[in-house]
Amino acid sequence: MTSRRLDRVRRAVEAAAAREGFSLDPDQSALLDRLARLGDELAGARRRPVRGLYVWGPAGRGKSWLAGAFFAAVAAGLPAGATKRVHVYDLFRALHAAIHAQRVSALARPRSAVGQGGPTRGWRTRATAPVAEPTPPGPPEESPEPQPGAVDAAIDDLLRGTRLLYLDELHLHDTGDATLLTRLLRRAFASGVVVLATSNYEPGTLLPNPLWHHVAEPGIALLRAHLDVVELAGPTDYRTLGGRGRGGFAAGAWLRPGTTAQLAHRGLVAPAQEARAVVRTGTRSFEVTAARVDGEGREGELWVTFDDLAGRPTSTLEYLDWAARFRRWVVTDVPLLTDVDREAQQRFIAVVDVLVDADVELVVTSHHSLDAFRTTMPDRPDAFRTASRLQLLAEVVDGPRPSAGTPPG
Repeated sequence: MTSRRLDRVRRAVEAAAAREGFSLDPDQSALLDRLARLGDELAGARRRPVRGLYVWGPAGRGKSWLAGAFFAAVAAGLPAGATKRVHVYDLFRALHAAIHAQRVSALARPRSAVGQGGPTRGWRTRATAPVAEPTPPGPPEESPEPQPGAVDAAIDDLLRGTRLLYLDELHLHDTGDATLLTRLLRRAFASGVVVLATSNYEPGTLLPNPLWHHVAEPGIALLRAHLDVVELAGPTDYRTLGGRGRGGFAAGAWLRPGTTAQLAHRGLVAPAQEARAVVRTGTRSFEVTAARVDGEGREGELWVTFDDLAGRPTSTLEYLDWAARFRRWVVTDVPLLTDVDREAQQRFIAVVDVLVDADVELVVTSHHSLDAFRTTMPDRPDAFRTASRLQLLAEVVDGPRPSAGTPPG
């Protein structure tokens, strides 16, 4: 029975690879063996706790694809709702929203009036009726179960019914997120949830800023205690092979310089000036070049300049919302990241992360070649991943390519 389960997972993952036109390399095959054992343990009725898996390594080696294919194979054999896959950006957005909702709900509950169990310090109270003799105490009642705070209640809601939690692309650069991850892991492991994680970072290098790394250390200790750490570091960044012919993000293009003919070849027409539109996320509004609908009246195509997208205070919350609404983004006038400030650099890095995870098509216009853009990436958190992912885009160039850092003529 165990052998059949192992074979089923392997066959499912290998079939998924074959459908996409490739076969697993030796390093990926070795990782699949370890994933298949995890799937066997999840499906079996074993009494001992199941250790999860933390897969890390350089960008473009197939970590997320392999873990995702394994996750799909395992989910098919477990009860509905027993598996949950969440990208790190979606994880923290969902938790912050749930925590806020928990706190709003707590504030809306009726409160005890003064003199009726509520606070009385600083108030003068007067008895309005004779006070009865106290009743002799009966047997002590059991103390009620302590109610979790807003953070733990939000985490419990996320984990409820989950047997396997897949954290995709785990990285930490914020102390608040590091603290939240520790709380999540602690409650997940206490509840018997098995965690699968993929990352470009070895656990000990999460939250790499030396000033704040200590905040992540409790979560790192939990990861090491409950997950086997496996590196996938094959010699090939498979994104260097390009993404032509595929859908989603990999169907996009890098157009230099983004002429009318280049756009038309992809079925795109640059919007007129009067087409400028406003997109809203929650209570915030942002002006963009155009927000087009498809033939059925649904939002489909977002046009935005680099300055409007990354040069102003936008955030991952907006990118996640827009990625869910627009299936194609056209980002125009993209400069070298070394020519913009650090905040704009980090925002564009986050944009690429979000669009890849949501598998949204990205078309870029720029006066710089893709190679120049990639090879001049600044030393910013996760910039290496952006450089790898952009290789999925087909590059279309008119005229000679300028060398890295050379302004367009």
